[in-house]
Formats: sequence, C-alpha cells, structure tokens
Amino acid sequence: MNMTVSATNWLIAFLPLLFLLVLMLWRKWGAAEAGPLSWLAAVAMAWLFFDTPATIIGYESIKGTWSAVTVLYVVWASILIYEVTHEGGAFEPLRQGITRILPDPLIQVLAFGWAFASFLQGVTGFGVPIAVCAPLLVGIGVRPLYAVIIPLIGHAWNNTFGTLAVAWLGLKEVTNMTPELAMETALYASAFIWVLNLLGGFLVCWLYDRWRGIRNGLPAILVMSGLQGGLTLLLSQWNDTLNGFVASTVAFIALFAIARLPRYRNAKPADSHIFEDSVREGRGVAKATPLVDGDALQGKSMTLNQAFIPYYALLVITFGVLLIAPVKQALGQFSIGIDFPATITGLGFERAATFLSFTPLTHAGTFLFSAALVGYFAFANMGRMREGAVGRIFHNTVDKAIPSTIAVIALISMSNIMAGSGAVHVLALGVATVAGTGYGFLAPLVGGLGSLMTTSNLASNLLFGTFQESTAAATGLKSSAILGAQTAGAAAGNMVAPGNVLLGTTTAGILGREGEVLRVTIPLFVMVSLIIGVVVLLVA
Repeated sequence: MNMTVSATNWLIAFLPLLFLLVLMLWRKWGAAEAGPLSWLAAVAMAWLFFDTPATIIGYESIKGTWSAVTVLYVVWASILIYEVTHEGGAFEPLRQGITRILPDPLIQVLAFGWAFASFLQGVTGFGVPIAVCAPLLVGIGVRPLYAVIIPLIGHAWNNTFGTLAVAWLGLKEVTNMTPELAMETALYASAFIWVLNLLGGFLVCWLYDRWRGIRNGLPAILVMSGLQGGLTLLLSQWNDTLNGFVASTVAFIALFAIARLPRYRNAKPADSHIFEDSVREGRGVAKATPLVDGDALQGKSMTLNQAFIPYYALLVITFGVLLIAPVKQALGQFSIGIDFPATITGLGFERAATFLSFTPLTHAGTFLFSAALVGYFAFANMGRMREGAVGRIFHNTVDKAIPSTIAVIALISMSNIMAGSGAVHVLALGVATVAGTGYGFLAPLVGGLGSLMTTSNLASNLLFGTFQESTAAATGLKSSAILGAQTAGAAAGNMVAPGNVLLGTTTAGILGREGEVLRVTIPLFVMVSLIIGVVVLLVA
C-alpha cells in the first residue's frame, strides 16, 4: 500500500468498528439498527480515506452478502428448530428431565452452556452451539441474557479444532506450513486453547455465583477441562479432523458421571441470580419459556428423550453426513458459487481473485432444517402439535429472522469492505509496529479482532494468518507460537462475534439486546486474550 501506517490512519481504519461498538454498547442499539449504519461508515472510510473505487466497494458488499447466506442459513434453520421444539411444548419436559438426571443447577448450566455447546461446536459449528444452547438454557429457567452469554463463553475453546478442524486446516493452508511446523504450531495452539478452555469453565461458574460458584464447580471444571483441553493437546499430534469432536464428546459423556459425585448428587434450589425468579421460587419456567396451551396437550405426556428428538436427529444427521466419507463426498459434489475478480485500490492494496462456494447438502443449516422436520413430525405423531401449528411456526420464524438477516448482511459486508480497502491490514500492521518484539502479547488480540469482524475463526485465520507469520519473522519471534496464538485468539473472539451474539439473542427471544451481551463478553474476551498473551510472550 502507498500509505504509511500512522496513528491517524490507524484510527481512521478503526472508525467503522468503533462506530458499531458505540452504537451497540453506549446507545444500546441492536445489531439490526447499528449494522447498516456501520456499513455506511465503512463505505465512507474506504472511499474517502483509502481511495477504494466504488466498483471494489460494490464487489466487497456483494461478496459479504453472499458470504452472509451461509451464516443466515444457520440462523433461519436454528430459529426453525427452536420454534418446532417450542410449539411441541418440549421445553418443560426437557427441563424436568435434565433436573432429574442432573439435579444440581450449576451442573445443569455447565451441561448446556459448556459441555453440550462444546460438543455441538465439535461437529457443526457455524454458530449452531449458540443458537441451540441459548434456548435450551432458557428452557431450564436461565434468564435469556445469561442464556446467551454462557454458551458464548463455553463453546469458544473448540472453535479451532471443532467443526472437523476447518479453522485449523484453513490456517495450515494459507500459511503453507511444513509438516514439522504444523505439528509444532498445533502443539502451541492446543496449549493456548487449554488456557482458554479452563478460563471458560471458571467464567461460567463465576457468572453463576461468583466465588461460591467457582468453589462449588471446581471438581467439575478440573475434570472437564482436563478432558477437553488435555485430549485436544494430545490429539493435536495425531488427528486434526477428529480432535475437537473426540475431546468434546468424551467430556460431555463424562459430565454425567461427574454429576454423581456426592456434592452434585442431591437436588438443590436454583438460587443463582442467573435463574428466573419463578424457578428460584419453585414455580416453573413460566416467564422464560411460554408453553403451549396446557388443555390442548392434556394427557399427552412427553419424556426427556422424546423432548430431545430434534437434537438427537441433529446429531445423527450430522454424524451420518460428516463422518461417513462416501456420504459426505457424494453430497458435497453439489455446490453453488460465485467468482470474484482480483482488486487493487488507488493506494495499491491488492486482493486476490476468489471463488466463494456454498455446499448446501453438507452445510450445518441443512442438518438443522432436517432435524426440525424430524422433530415436527415426531411431535405431531405424539399429538403435541395443535391446529395451525405450521402457520405459527412459519410466522414466528420469519418474524425473528428478518432483523437477524439485516444485521448479518450488514456486518459481514462491512467487514469485507474494511478488508478489501486495506483497513484491516492497517489495523494489524499498526499494532505490530508499536509492539515490536513484545508483539506476542498482542497476537491473540489480533486473532480475536478477526473473529470480531468476521464472526469466524476460519475467516480470521485466513485474514491474518500470513500477516502473523510475517510479523513473527520480522520481530524474531517463534512462528509456531505466534500462529498458535492467532488461532487461539480467534477462538476466543467468538465470545464477542456479533453474528454469534445475534444467533443467541434471536433464539433466546431477546433480539435487540446484543449490546447488553457485549458489555459482559467484551471485558471477558479482553481478559482471556491478555492472559493467553502473557503465556505467548513467555514462550515465543
């Protein structure tokens, strides 16, 4: 680029993101309102200060809209499976069943907000853990705001090696790692991720009941983190693809054994402030999960396993497609894509030509849609669907999807414009220039910035992978440690990624309160990133 990185240019590059955060955190706007205005701010910045032609701004906006489709497919399908489960009156049997198996309320929260969220991240990703677990937590009586915050924190650690390691494979591809460098980087990445994982468990317990929550949850945290983080570390030297899936699955199953420990075996009152008052007073979940008309479903009881049918279907469908190679290969042959040309701005910032493809039959959205259909017909067969159920499900799904659709398109398009204009490059280069040999401390924050802007660990790795590698070489730092910090930071960034927050607020029924979520998760993300940064600084 024909532009020197200065404090002024760095601040200009940061303006659209700052504008977005001010609107959401200070003005308390929802992402659907703040997103389009932030997109306009990015357009103005790119055109006026980064000499980006209108054609490139148009390309990046179209590219962002197309990329948003893959995210929105998950959004729409996640809302649908929630509405089907809600219309079938499955949340109350779900709450009752989980209470019987896991009588301790803290273990219930850890089960849905950490263990199950991590498990879903291991097999599907793309925001599914937030979209699914937020309403499940609401279903057991957790206040909607905390029902969004907790899985955002709990699932983050598995973003690199989860989803069949797509983010990790992307980092390897973009940096052209040698096998030796890849193994060393995987070791560093999994070690940093273990730190993120352990901190995530402590943070969930802290949100539950501060220090008392940590004391009560300590045995569960240590065992769960030992399995999740420890297995991730060991498997990083054996199998990329199955790493996150195996680690999260073993830990999720182990939680039910942990629940049999004497301190967790006896039922206790849900006295945490994160629960609805009705639950704390033993009056059910009337406010958190409005149920269908009791008279209409009288005599049509539902077991825990029946209530979980849509999610069982989700797991079976996901495993059947992703883990059976011939099935995945056959379904993956059908794809839709758009070619985008190479671009160069007036200041000389270049973007290579790209082909963005979408394989709908192997996408998480298809798995969710299919699971929703299975759930609907199963509930209908049990007599749980009232007259007009299809119309209500469709209406509620569309009603909730419209604001999310606007927000996701605006946010991803804004990120693409910032990337295509060179603003993202300026942001990262400015940080590295100021930090010098202390850059290792900030490397996780750069990775997190990528996830904040793109709602994707994979996109952050693709966006900043080569930059992190070049910065490590320029500053004399260990490339494997810096690249490991990049993907660990990008994983942590999923706590604050607006797209993930939107998925949670939408399915938890608090759309428009994204700023309230971010006011909690942003300080936690910064704290976690800085702690990882200290570890990186010591080893890089």
